[in-house]
Amino acid sequence: MAKLRALDEFFDDTLTLPVNGKEYTVPAPDAETGLLCQRLMQAGVAAANGQETDLTDLADLDDDQETDLYQRCLGPVYDTLRADKITWPKIKHCGVTAFLWIAVDLDAAMKFWGSGGNPELLAPNRAVSEAAASTTRSRGSTSGTNPPRQARRSRGKAS
Repeated sequence: MAKLRALDEFFDDTLTLPVNGKEYTVPAPDAETGLLCQRLMQAGVAAANGQETDLTDLADLDDDQETDLYQRCLGPVYDTLRADKITWPKIKHCGVTAFLWIAVDLDAAMKFWGSGGNPELLAPNRAVSEAAASTTRSRGSTSGTNPPRQARRSRGKAS
């Protein structure tokens, strides 16, 4: 009978983020955080498509919920980034990248990372682009609110 190789021999469940010349290794999230991220992604995609679901309220995070999400996604790296005096826009970019890694996959996270936070550069994967846009505010925003649902609906359906 064939025997499976030990998962730890080939499976890397960490995410390494290079910031300001230093590499930060984000450990795998716990199951609760992983499931939360997947539910938030589903809610963001539904909201971007103008769909009302039982998850719709999850798509609108206030400032405290957004910060908590980044802390949960980044784990101990969040505190290390703060201790290293990394700016908030860079911490937020790290947090969204980790969120996409957890909720979607490494490829989606890498695309977002390389976009510099510009969802327009993610056009080939519109579902990820729309979800990322719905969970992050522009750098100029300080209100903690997302665009009205009607504005999100006008973005169109995912292809």
